Amino acid sequence: MSAQRPAIAAALLLSCTLTACGGAGSGNALPSSQSEAAVAAESVAAFATSTSYTCPNAMTSSGKLDCTKLPLGDHKYYTNAQKAGYVYSCNALSGSPVVSSAPWLGTTTWNALIKTVVQGSVSWAGAFSSTLGTTERTIADNGLPVKPETSGTFPIAKTDPAYAYDHNPNSIKTHSVSFSLPANPTIARTPTCLGGGTIGYALDGVAIYDAFDAAGYDGGAHEVFDGCHGHPDASDTYHYHGWIQACVSDGGSATQNSGLIGYALDGFGIYGAWYNGKILTSADLDECHGTTSAVMWNGKLTTIYHYVSTYDFPYTLGCYRGTPVRV
Repeated sequence: MSAQRPAIAAALLLSCTLTACGGAGSGNALPSSQSEAAVAAESVAAFATSTSYTCPNAMTSSGKLDCTKLPLGDHKYYTNAQKAGYVYSCNALSGSPVVSSAPWLGTTTWNALIKTVVQGSVSWAGAFSSTLGTTERTIADNGLPVKPETSGTFPIAKTDPAYAYDHNPNSIKTHSVSFSLPANPTIARTPTCLGGGTIGYALDGVAIYDAFDAAGYDGGAHEVFDGCHGHPDASDTYHYHGWIQACVSDGGSATQNSGLIGYALDGFGIYGAWYNGKILTSADLDECHGTTSAVMWNGKLTTIYHYVSTYDFPYTLGCYRGTPVRV
């Protein structure tokens, strides 16, 4: 599987419309003559195939984005407090990382541009839908990537260079879910901790997990994934740990704010990292890895709280700002 395969924006039209799911972000709006189909086509063209991960050539609020020196998030969590750039975890985590030594791992940083990815290109009969009602959004999903997205080959083959670092023996299997989220979520009085496992779903039907491996190390750095930052766990659930926009197009660029790419289990949206011509990082976000700004939500430009999928730890959520549902 190529590490940056063509984005799957067009495929989402199979089951998820912009009215139901959201759309491009605020700010640098598209000309009215530019169709959604054209945006999707441009998003596909923007992703080149590669044997490792890529990052945009872009600026952040503190300088140029450097994916060769991403800060490691090992054990960056609290069980009794929330802090920007950390995870508010429901559980204390301990143990050894899957990968403790590799060319991409440094002492305090890791290099995403040389990280080994799992090979293969496996297609799945993914089915994801998001249906917007008056007060609720109903999500139905079978846990498999929506075409044309593919996964790497799991279990990892002994002939795959990734096997030298991670022997992941797990397979990818169907896990059907159906649940409802608030159509217009609200911020809770206090944040809720992340308990491990699924914290949301990407618009391609893939479960999103928090930033850690089972031992509390930075999963994005210490576990080996396919080119979408995905792999299966012991329950054979395929899921993401890193930035979602590796394969799910956010439509963002230096002239276009990122759009919606997933939903957290509290109902708030997860958006890509482009905003007003720069890439957002943890330094720009609150303790739950979110912010409040104008984005397309339920088909309308709305000022609402939302999470951001960043290139730095903790990647998606640090805690829930709303009230999560059980899935």
